[in-house]
Amino acid sequence: MKEFRGILKRVGSKEGDMIINTNSNSAVGHVRVSGKVSVVEIGDTVLRDVGCTRDIYDLLDVGKNAVLYVHFNNLRKPIILGVAYPEERRGFVVPLMAVIASTIMSLFLYPILSILLGLVLSGINGILGVLVIFGGLGLTSYGVFTLIKGYLQASASVRRLQAA
Repeated sequence: MKEFRGILKRVGSKEGDMIINTNSNSAVGHVRVSGKVSVVEIGDTVLRDVGCTRDIYDLLDVGKNAVLYVHFNNLRKPIILGVAYPEERRGFVVPLMAVIASTIMSLFLYPILSILLGLVLSGINGILGVLVIFGGLGLTSYGVFTLIKGYLQASASVRRLQAA
């Protein structure tokens, strides 16, 4: 996870939320797990095609001094995990349920794709197929681990800021 500090200069338009519906008896209800912001500019840094939940998007205040907590997935796409405003002593992180939903989706989708691709390639060359399978499983595990680690770091930073 990286922290980007500075004045939040520009926040682009929000595109396509993906909503996961949970059981109607659940206290959670609907969880927005993904969506994209075309551009986010903070300080001297410009992030493009940023993954962002609607909850965080609604809290991005242009013109204020902010800290963005950003996770970069395996494809180097930025995902905003949290935002803090040090001068106002307030900060927010994505809901834990969104991180859990993203983790579950990653743990099921990417291994299946790497196993299928590995099986196809094993017909051509057995060792290549095995390498693709284990490489896909390793990259998925690494991505999930860094996402959870980044979320924990962001939430700890926000809690420290609010307690100070």
